[in-house]
Amino acid sequence: MKKESVLGSVFGSVLLLLLGSIFLLFPILSITDVLFVYRLFLGGFTIVSLLQFIIQFKSKEYSAFFLFVISIVLLAVSFLAEFSTPKVLALTLLIWLLFVSLGKVKKADFYHDRKSKIWCILMSLWFLFFICGIFTCLNFGFSNEVSVLGFGYLTFFYGALDLQEYILVYLTRGKIK
Repeated sequence: MKKESVLGSVFGSVLLLLLGSIFLLFPILSITDVLFVYRLFLGGFTIVSLLQFIIQFKSKEYSAFFLFVISIVLLAVSFLAEFSTPKVLALTLLIWLLFVSLGKVKKADFYHDRKSKIWCILMSLWFLFFICGIFTCLNFGFSNEVSVLGFGYLTFFYGALDLQEYILVYLTRGKIK
């Protein structure tokens, strides 16, 4: 990856870290509307993934595009359909999580095709993210504060893993043999 591409992707990861931190502050500020936070969650991922896709377009790596598409589709559906029950929110978050994980597997395959061992590290990191996301989905049956905190931790964790990934790729220049 080129330096400009990595810096732009790191900027997107830092934005996700900040968004996760803001979500973690929402219960203190008495913002506990889970649907509002869910829409902010998807909107934040839509914007960041679109920026990352535009920055990485020349490298022919499209995992950010997958994240953009699933986030924008679920965001549009959240405005068109009624997402009032925790089960529906948990199910849509699980769908989002599945597509994000598939996009990250595609990204790991991108490095595997280039004979780089980075794909092993990426697969293990994103498997941990998937497990964390499943636990987040299981906690939607509790209070609204717990759900908002779950969004905060999941967003923060995604941003941290994304940041680690881009820094690892930059420092190793995409080649660990």
